[in-house]
Amino acid sequence: MIKKVIISISLLIVFQLAVISAMFIKPAAVKHYAEKNNTIFRIRCTAYDPFNSLKGRYAQLNLNKDDIEKIEAQLDYKLKNVYKAANEYYLQEEYALTLDAMGRKNFNELEPELEIYVGRDGTIVQKELYVHFNGAELPVEQYIKNYAN
Repeated sequence: MIKKVIISISLLIVFQLAVISAMFIKPAAVKHYAEKNNTIFRIRCTAYDPFNSLKGRYAQLNLNKDDIEKIEAQLDYKLKNVYKAANEYYLQEEYALTLDAMGRKNFNELEPELEIYVGRDGTIVQKELYVHFNGAELPVEQYIKNYAN
């Protein structure tokens, strides 16, 4: 009886560790593939409603469909779940509060672009959200840290 319990608990632990490992290994593999094969792309986007009471503060992104179609044509395959995997960009809480205070119109005037890694099967991983300010292109966190306050 005790042997069965120990085996069951051991299997559960191994399963949980496998799931957690997969959460880190797959994005790392997509990133490695994208860097090696030059499949890092940018998608123009606009932000709307940067707050969700269940998920916290983040930038909800509306991705440019034309940019996605160009990427798919260049790669000759479809991006998997692009509208689900890349439509939310999470920031540190204080940065997200600043972004929320800026308002949608002011943020969208910065012409945001989301940079993504694309894996061999069309899987995507977010890299960085960039904005344009005074002729420079900056990661959104750097812009908020240096200029938005």
